Amino acid sequence: MAAQNILLAVAILLLAKLFMNWYKYCSIPGPLLAGTSDLWRAYYQYRGQLRSKLLTLHKIHGPIVRYGVDAVSISDPSAISIIYGSRAGFVTVSTAESYKVLVGISNGKEVASLVSTADEAKHGALRRSVSKAFTPAAVLDYEVYIDQTIPDLLQALERHETVDLSEMMLLYSMDSATRVSFGETLGCLESESDVGGTIQLIRDRFNHWGWWSSIPTLERLVYRNPYSMRVQRTPSSMAAKAVSLLKSRADTTEDKTHSDLLQKFIQAGHDSPETLDMTGIVGLLMSTISGAGDTTATTMTAWLFNLMKSPEVMRKLRAEIVEAKLSVPPSFAEVNKLPYLNAVLKESMRVYPTPTFPMERKVPSGGVSIAGTFFPEGITVGCMPSAIHMNPTAFGEDAEVFRPERWLEADEDSLRSMESAHLGFSRGRRACLGQHIAVMQMKKVISSLIVTFGVSVLPLGRLICTFYRYEEYFSVSIRTL
Repeated sequence: MAAQNILLAVAILLLAKLFMNWYKYCSIPGPLLAGTSDLWRAYYQYRGQLRSKLLTLHKIHGPIVRYGVDAVSISDPSAISIIYGSRAGFVTVSTAESYKVLVGISNGKEVASLVSTADEAKHGALRRSVSKAFTPAAVLDYEVYIDQTIPDLLQALERHETVDLSEMMLLYSMDSATRVSFGETLGCLESESDVGGTIQLIRDRFNHWGWWSSIPTLERLVYRNPYSMRVQRTPSSMAAKAVSLLKSRADTTEDKTHSDLLQKFIQAGHDSPETLDMTGIVGLLMSTISGAGDTTATTMTAWLFNLMKSPEVMRKLRAEIVEAKLSVPPSFAEVNKLPYLNAVLKESMRVYPTPTFPMERKVPSGGVSIAGTFFPEGITVGCMPSAIHMNPTAFGEDAEVFRPERWLEADEDSLRSMESAHLGFSRGRRACLGQHIAVMQMKKVISSLIVTFGVSVLPLGRLICTFYRYEEYFSVSIRTL
């Protein structure tokens, strides 16, 4: 009888807790289970379905949807400047520790990167210390490394009649990213393999973030207890290479033979030793390579996929590129002035942005009103790029259609509205630091591929990307024109 009474008491307390969770923000629409426990969100994140689920919920409930005990998704474009504005006072979610799930572990210790640094002051200081390496003018120094890698990609494609395009673009992105980062390629394209297991480590890291960010407390219990910390996998060969090169160049701030990110980070470390030490430099390199290698590859694959699904867009783009008489690889100055190429890139990133759940921020002291709703201090709010990008208020009634012409046909006010609602590289203090490198790389690579090869879709195989499970799977037939 005593045991039954204890179980009954536990059950009552549990139900009371679930009810209080739901009641706290019961006025915000969303699934009942999502308000009672974060397990609802965790279930859909683990299955790779949270993006599509939230898009459906926004269609049902409107611009504000509750998807967790303290988490709200907002699809109103006006929310962007409020939540992500540099002076808005919102901070990256650190109380719920969802970003801490992304912190890497090496030799039994946590190693934070620019992305996973939750402390806004530390993040700001670190970002400022290296910002000069990512300006539009500075990234031109890295063009030579991209030019060295594009021929490797073309040669690799010529060895095949059919390829898994997502894998090939990932191999290319990794080689290009390592060249830009420390002047040497991993050799992924040459061997057509995951050299040193680096790609798998990156995939595992981002998948881990996607699976566990909704239940970070449980993640810490499972993966960050003293035993698990000791048995974590050793760093990849890429990390070991970065450490070796860093040590060999540590005292060469005036080195004129290298124009890669490593050299610029070393200079930044000498200029701001209190902010950027050797561990920080390696962390920055790894996060840069991880982001550039994975998200850039995903975006380029989605870009080509959209082109292959839209033959008329492909025809227009190829005509523009051919008329421009580009070299292979083309210079960034050549491709950066092609209007239709630019429109296709923006549209591809609009219809298939890489983040698959809202970019979460904590409401600051005093609370805030967003889209006609007041949110109290401490609640987590965020915009999922896909939800914003499918909003007809910003992008028209055909917002769900891939149509690059919208960027060329829009009047000045409409274009300004679309630009302000575009979250391809995030926004505010957490915006992608390497976006200028990514744009240069994508424009140069896609132009080279389109002018060199014809591409057609085969209903075979499977397109595998870290951030997505595509609804349509395909392989790509590559044939020389």
